Amino acid sequence: MMELFGTAVTVAAAVGAGVTGGVYFTFTTIVSPALRLRSASEAVAVMQRVNEKAVHAPFMIVFFGGALAACATAVIAMFQGNSAGIVPVRVIGAGLTVASFVTTILFNVPRNNALARIRPSEGDAADAWRSFDAGWSPANTTRAVLAITGSAFLASSLVQRL
Repeated sequence: MMELFGTAVTVAAAVGAGVTGGVYFTFTTIVSPALRLRSASEAVAVMQRVNEKAVHAPFMIVFFGGALAACATAVIAMFQGNSAGIVPVRVIGAGLTVASFVTTILFNVPRNNALARIRPSEGDAADAWRSFDAGWSPANTTRAVLAITGSAFLASSLVQRL
């Protein structure tokens, strides 16, 4: 029974990491480059709307749920036998997933909050956008790589069991 629960939690963690990593990857490769082609005031206004929408379900369910499932996956893996060598793979995958979550909390969220205070029409948008993008985009790419890699490790640990 515990093995089935561990598998289910690992699937949830892998899916959560994959979905969030996909969102972050989309920003790195499509959204942020497109915003850089717009005026600073337009880019600020669009990113403010995006950030407002991001803090609602379903994204928040996947964001927090995936991180929680990753934590649970690591704990459960430690208490299971190391059948087929999956424990290290699961723990690494869970750790990478949690690292993506922590990167978001420590680096992206504070920049989102600072950007939310900017009034794009008041002339301070250019400096605000440059500052935001200079810190937010590298952190976003980092969290994308962490989440996608974490998802791959978690999924790999499930395949190893077959």
